[in-house]
Amino acid sequence: MYKIVLSFFSLFLCACLGQGKSPNNKPKVAEEITKENYEIIEVPKALKEISGITFINDSVVAAIEDEHGLLYFFNINRKEILRKFEFAKDGDYEDLVRVGDKIFVVESNGTIFEITDFDSVNPKVEKYKTPLDKKNNIESIAYNAANQSLLLAVKDHNLNKDNKDNVEKDIYQFSLKSKKLDKHPFYQIKIKDIEDSYKGSPLEEESKKFLKALGNKNLTEVIKPSAMAYHPLSGNLYVLSSINHIIVVLDQQGKFLKVIPFIGKEFRQPEGISFNSKGELYVSNEGRNVIGNIIKIKELDVK
Repeated sequence: MYKIVLSFFSLFLCACLGQGKSPNNKPKVAEEITKENYEIIEVPKALKEISGITFINDSVVAAIEDEHGLLYFFNINRKEILRKFEFAKDGDYEDLVRVGDKIFVVESNGTIFEITDFDSVNPKVEKYKTPLDKKNNIESIAYNAANQSLLLAVKDHNLNKDNKDNVEKDIYQFSLKSKKLDKHPFYQIKIKDIEDSYKGSPLEEESKKFLKALGNKNLTEVIKPSAMAYHPLSGNLYVLSSINHIIVVLDQQGKFLKVIPFIGKEFRQPEGISFNSKGELYVSNEGRNVIGNIIKIKELDVK
């Protein structure tokens, strides 16, 4: 009964919170993503635990699943795996990004795998250890073309202990020239920016009371990045959070722009995000006890 009530309330709340701007024109919650806004692409059983995607072309994505060191090439139109490649032993692989003829995969302990000539018969694989580890819990990687670097977002704890986890989530820069990580945050996602986006709603305080009464343990955990991708047209960075089902958008300087909430049972465990060349947004979901999927977001301005 509680689950039914909670689902109804969440739908109602998102619909109410996703409209308009505050009187002082501060960023607000953008239009939410609902079932009317997306198309579901089911993936084969091998990708049930799909944890990240990156586009090779507008028809094919490279994908990983979080238990085995396998790189899959999946045709989203034909819904079939074209081929797969073993780049490492079993591990906890979370996200990937294409950079030219290379694909970079990040493990949750911050280790980066560089796969060169991924489209050849024998791709070359190199591994780079970073100062990040399991307690930071890295699930996101993106390519910053301006700096020729990879961006890595912490899901749990920041690298610098002075940067409080409940105040911000840090994003670090790994140089592709030096193959070293800058320990100073490149971007910082401020928790207050996200919380302020929801302020002004008459339902805010009542919703908190309602969720606490139902034992919602995630109420104070605002964001835990699970994937990132730059929009190819605007250059804005989109940061996916599986917890609370939101996407946080930052501009090229790291300034907070908006929050995009998404709802629907098909978003079982959103773990991957990528844009095709047209700027269309795709989100991949682990299957849990059912089939995994990739969801194409449509009819929504995500620029």
